[in-house]
Parts: sequence; C-alpha cells; structure tokens
Amino acid sequence: MEMSFSKSNLPIYIIVCLCGIQLSDSTTGDMIFSISYKHQTVGAQDRGNSLWCYRCLTMDENSECSNFTGNNSTLAHKCLGDRRTCIVKRYSYTTSTENSTSVQRMWSIERNCTNRCEPGCITIGERTKLYACTSCCDTSFCNTDRGASVEAKSKLKIILLGPSLFLSLFLTK
Repeated sequence: MEMSFSKSNLPIYIIVCLCGIQLSDSTTGDMIFSISYKHQTVGAQDRGNSLWCYRCLTMDENSECSNFTGNNSTLAHKCLGDRRTCIVKRYSYTTSTENSTSVQRMWSIERNCTNRCEPGCITIGERTKLYACTSCCDTSFCNTDRGASVEAKSKLKIILLGPSLFLSLFLTK
C-alpha cells in the first residue's frame, strides 16, 4: 500500500507492514517516523522461565506460610515473564524497656516471584524496633527461609568494623 503526501512538494510514503508503521521520504529514502510493536502471547513471554517459587502472605506465625514443614505444594507458583527471582519479605518487631528487650516477633511474611530483589534488613526505631528483612534466591522452590537474618547482618558489621577500629586506635597515637 503506497500513499503520497506533499509538504513543500516533498512526497512521503507510508508503509504498513506486520512489524509496524514507517514513514519515509520518497526522494532520499530516509526514515522520518517509525513505530514497532512486538506482540507476544503469554506462552511466548514465559519461554525460558522455568522458575517456581512458593507464594503466600500471612500475619499468622503458626501458618503454613511461616513454618515450612512437609508438603507445601498448595503454595507452589509458576513465575512468569521477567520474574526470575524468588523472594521472602519478613516484617517483625521488638519492644524495649529500660531493662530488657523482647524477643523478635513476626508481623507478617510474604513469599513470591519478583523481577527485582535487594537482600538485607532495615531496622527502624528505638524502644519499638521494626525490622524489614528480605532474602532472594534464583532456583525453584528456594524461598523456604524466614527472610534475611537481622542478627547475622549485625554480627557481620561488628566483625568487619572490629579490625578497623582496633587499627585506628593504634595508628592515631
């Protein structure tokens, strides 16, 4: 299909094809405008993604989502598209008085597929501390943990900072 338009006596061709629309200058052949559209079915988008993750969300610490034991096939979920990482997000809290701090209590936990994951923990607060912890993995049914460990991250910081503090004390004298 060919159509001519003139703007200052300059004909333009519109070519419609299966892959898109293209406007070209008929005298030079230069492309003026192009739109490409790639249609994919769900099956085509899913090609190459064979990842399965557990998927659930709960606020109950005694639920199947919180404590993985035995067969968890009811929580199995096929990841689609670019979601190629399994994730666990855990929200928990502790409360403190002048003399003691409570044990960490779970607020909620979520397991799912994602296309972006940053592992680690964020802690907010003083007397009431809120913990938001995330763990990531990329093999099928790997998201069985309870999220990144706050304690492990804190110990790692102390281990890494310890030698540098030790050296700084002796180097400054």
